[in-house]
Amino acid sequence: MSTTPLHAPIAADTLLERAARRIELLEQTANESTKAEFARKWLALAERCAAWFSSMPLSPELYREPGGAFRCTIETAFYAMRLAGGQKFGTNLPSEKRRRIEPQYNYGVFLAAICSRLDEPYRHFEIVRDADMQVWSPPVHGAVGPWLGASPYRVVRRATPLPVERMRTGMLAQQLIGSELLAGLDVEVLAEVFGAINPNPSPMDAESLTHKVVRQAISTAAEFDRKAQRAVFEPVQFEVPSAIHVAAQLEPVQAAAPSAPQPAPAPTPVPAEPALATSPEVRPDAASGRPPAAPMNPGAASSRPPTESQTTGSAEPPQQAFEEVLKGAPRMIVELFRALRQDVQAGKAKVQWSNMGLVLPKRLVGSYGVASDTLIEHLRKRSLLLGNEPTEITIAPRAGELILERTT
Repeated sequence: MSTTPLHAPIAADTLLERAARRIELLEQTANESTKAEFARKWLALAERCAAWFSSMPLSPELYREPGGAFRCTIETAFYAMRLAGGQKFGTNLPSEKRRRIEPQYNYGVFLAAICSRLDEPYRHFEIVRDADMQVWSPPVHGAVGPWLGASPYRVVRRATPLPVERMRTGMLAQQLIGSELLAGLDVEVLAEVFGAINPNPSPMDAESLTHKVVRQAISTAAEFDRKAQRAVFEPVQFEVPSAIHVAAQLEPVQAAAPSAPQPAPAPTPVPAEPALATSPEVRPDAASGRPPAAPMNPGAASSRPPTESQTTGSAEPPQQAFEEVLKGAPRMIVELFRALRQDVQAGKAKVQWSNMGLVLPKRLVGSYGVASDTLIEHLRKRSLLLGNEPTEITIAPRAGELILERTT
């Protein structure tokens, strides 16, 4: 053990700062009435998870960097909430009751997703506190962060991982969530939540929708991290559109806005490919492209006043152009095209026309939180996909012109 390197704990605030963009997007899907309520029900659990994991890796194979366990937790919760958007929970309940507790199911998905990997580092590693050579035991010591304090520690891989124990994971989840938040859930929702807190990725007989969503989110997160490792880049460096950027795309415009500046064309760096594009052989339901749940005004597009760019006809095609070309596509895909157009015109993203159509780098697509396979699937359904190469896709001109006008 003396040859095992020492590691320093990572403060919970540091971990939360690293995950700030994911947490912003979680806030978009939470749909809480106030920031205080989001902080009480959602952010508080992220803070507890940061203290629980500190700088531990998740496992020897996945999320194996310092702080990897917490990163896995936040990313799994993020993918689960994207999957949950648009799902219909509690369909066996009377319609009035279902409408009342649907927000509970949405929150239940978050609870199950953020708790399903609580036991994973303990299964694979012994965490040895250097100050007194004690070995961390979650049921006895609780969160590893407070237990370590400022003491460095060693990570010793177990010769054989401990078996998956759902009961132990559920017990740890109860400690993390606390009775106050659990008391706000109806009995049927509570049963689904703890049935879904299951680190085993295999499907269960007659599994609930909550468990199915969480299981697919776990599988998706694992596959994304494997892809990041194969690409040999640090997956925490990829860009995610900020919550403000997303909100600007979704909320109705109340006043005319000036058109985006048009800088001279210049080479712009393409964001490193994120771990957000599933490989062709892995097509979980996460690739169905369901948008995050967010309050929407169906009539906003037609009722909002025209922006300056719309009146000049240079920066934004008519709003209905998106709906006509991408008819029937999930809102997430429509908003992707709008965000791409905005960033291309601002010089923040680079795409180019070929003889066939508009060429989009796959890693650029992934940087907006949409898997490239998801986009490919929806483009193919609408006969808008002209080419699918390992690193890029080519889309039909009528779709490409939603992003960048063709000048030749």
